[in-house]
Amino acid sequence: MPLTKRNRVFKTLELDGEPDMVPIHTLGFEQTGTAFQVFLKSKEREKYHGRVQSTTSNVKYYITEQRFWNVDLYAMDPWPAKLKERSKKAPPKYPDCRINLINGKLYKIVKQIETGIDYSWYMGGFYTDPEIVHSYWEQYGRPTELINDRVNYSPKVWEGFVEALAPYFYPAAMLPLAPNESLFEGMTIAKVAYYMRKNPQFIHEVMSEYTNVNLEIIKRFSEAGVDLAWLFDDLGYKGKSIFSIDDFKKFILPYYKKIYDACHKHGMLIIQHSCGYIDKLLPYMADAGLDAIQALEPAAGVDLKALKENLGDKICFIGGMDSSRVLNFGTPKEVEEDVKKCIKAAAPGGGYFAGPSHNILNVPWENILALRDAIEKYRKYPLRF
Repeated sequence: MPLTKRNRVFKTLELDGEPDMVPIHTLGFEQTGTAFQVFLKSKEREKYHGRVQSTTSNVKYYITEQRFWNVDLYAMDPWPAKLKERSKKAPPKYPDCRINLINGKLYKIVKQIETGIDYSWYMGGFYTDPEIVHSYWEQYGRPTELINDRVNYSPKVWEGFVEALAPYFYPAAMLPLAPNESLFEGMTIAKVAYYMRKNPQFIHEVMSEYTNVNLEIIKRFSEAGVDLAWLFDDLGYKGKSIFSIDDFKKFILPYYKKIYDACHKHGMLIIQHSCGYIDKLLPYMADAGLDAIQALEPAAGVDLKALKENLGDKICFIGGMDSSRVLNFGTPKEVEEDVKKCIKAAAPGGGYFAGPSHNILNVPWENILALRDAIEKYRKYPLRF
């Protein structure tokens, strides 16, 4: 008997054996990429175009991409403004840039090369010493002071949102602040490494502030009845983690554990996205309480098969299909083979969501259709190849 999308999602996340089908998750199209521009003009977009309206309000939600991919799980919630306005024109030494006031990230709006569409490009970090950080926090508010108290986290809002989406997918509410990514983007990796050695208390102060934002939002999610939260926070480069295992365990992992524990205390499962190579960090994250990991970039050296063999009884895996090499540059047949390989590696016994390792940028349209069709072809249990 077919499961509801919600039941399929939670059976998989809770490692409760094989559901009826391997659930699907994607991050969707990067909207400045060529694939999305083709999608906008396609018959597929016409076919799946639509919005749903909350059953308790007049708010409508656009779900065309989610319907196109037939996702079971998607990170989406009815609270887009969890934090107050947090950017301004950057100091004069950074012309044409803006600064994120919460973490000091500098960025510039540039044209995407293939499409000419505006894209926010990372330019560096401004919070490079304690004096700057404290000065800006004093002037504009600490991150915890920028939580938007006007947002209504009522059960009525969440229940109406979930009910409207139920035929299409189950949503995960998004935590607003990436602690590790905010740290290194706003301070620069070199400065983070320096202060980890010379002034570790400063790193702990900043990480604690970023984490406390998420802890407060988790409380508000709980009041609304949320049972699934999503944290986006990158940890890896291609081929290696951003910080050493020792530094990760000392400066990053304790704050992740606070977030994971808070979610569990309030009856939520917690999913985390991280780009890059995370294989050597993931065992510590699983032991700290992480329920699921998304991305699993093969181009960064992530070994999905080995992770499933070693951690499959502790954590759920989401993604892993090669969205930067095979999907971009392969043939439709190679895309299909990559889908088969990932499902064969991670889906036996349950605990796996099929999907690409990242959002989809400049991909030939025939490969988009090949990815979608192959997932549908091979996702049914019992698995057959």
